[in-house]
Amino acid sequence: VCTGTDMKLLRPSSPESHYETLRHLYQGCQVVQGNLELTYLPADADTTFLKDIKEVQGYVLIAENQVSGLELQNLRIIRGTQLFQERFALTVVGNASPSGTQGLRQLGMRHLTEILKGGVRIERNPQLCFQETILWSDIFHRHNELQSEIRVESTRSRTCPDCRALCAEGHCWGEGPRDCQT
Repeated sequence: VCTGTDMKLLRPSSPESHYETLRHLYQGCQVVQGNLELTYLPADADTTFLKDIKEVQGYVLIAENQVSGLELQNLRIIRGTQLFQERFALTVVGNASPSGTQGLRQLGMRHLTEILKGGVRIERNPQLCFQETILWSDIFHRHNELQSEIRVESTRSRTCPDCRALCAEGHCWGEGPRDCQT
């Protein structure tokens, strides 16, 4: 169990110490008490320190990063006890380099099966693929009053692989055979 953060989109004074703080907070963590805010990560950031996270009690914010991927494949549940902008349990915004040629390429949250409270907002991620293939309604808890708040923007900058050949239903988190939405 580890403590989350509540910085929202506040720019860190030192990008190097910000990365080290995140790494120190989440290394070996399985349950985040609070929010998981992954912001302002450089393109070369190693995010393997996130691989053990299974549950986030607040919201997940992935914003203003240049990194191409995040090791969140074991994340299973976002409880939404706190919401970003009082509406969103999962927010993925502005993850690209200034030129738009680098940035988050896939969410890879293949074990995410439940969002208890709050919506989803995915915008301004020019390199991101597969977000529009996810069947978000399957992930929302049936008593989630904000489940209709889904804003998922399609990718415009790159051609994404088609996951229908790999996944029977055509819903996937990434381009590998293990990335099908279950």
